Order: sequence, then C-alpha cells, then structure tokens
Amino acid sequence: MSQSGPPADAKQAQAAALQELEAAQKKKRAIDTNLANLEHSIYAFEGSYLDETAASGGNIIKGFDNYLKPPPTNVNKKKLEVSEADRLFSTSSGTYQQSLAAKRQQDQSAE
Repeated sequence: MSQSGPPADAKQAQAAALQELEAAQKKKRAIDTNLANLEHSIYAFEGSYLDETAASGGNIIKGFDNYLKPPPTNVNKKKLEVSEADRLFSTSSGTYQQSLAAKRQQDQSAE
C-alpha cells in the first residue's frame, strides 16, 4: 500500500486549523495592542493626577495629611517629580512594563 501523501480530509483539516490559528493570532495582537493603549492611558492619567494634586496638599497615594495645613509662605513653587513608587495603579498591572515598552516601540515605528 503506497500512499502519495496525506488524504484530502487531512489537508482540509490542516488548512482549516491554520486559518483558525492565524485568526486567533490576529485577535491576540489586537487585544495586546488594546491592552498596551489602555495601560498607557492609565499611566498618563495617573501622572496628570499626581502632578495636579502634588501642590494641593494631598492625594490618594501620598495621603491628605497636609490638606488642611496652610500653604507654605515660600513662593518657590518647585514642581515635584513623580516617582515610579508613586504610580500605584500603573505598577499594579503584571504587564505594565511590557505594555509601555510595546507602546514606545509602536510609537517609534509609526514615526
């Protein structure tokens, strides 16, 4: 019994499986892109929140201990630097670093 190759049913099943795999990979790439965009938005919103509330006396990360105290008489308004330790919401994601790196790479390739 000599066969010249796999039966036609097997070839059709393989072609269907390859199409399904390609569709699943395309869907995964779309979901990964969406996740990266969402995590980048959270990072940006978190940064703007921390910047806006730094001089007002408190925020959800640092606490509101200085909220009721009068502002210092020192007019030197130095912008406070937001550290990575302050980014509680961004860093709570397990894919945060990978998403930011993917977003940066995506932005660079779009230029």
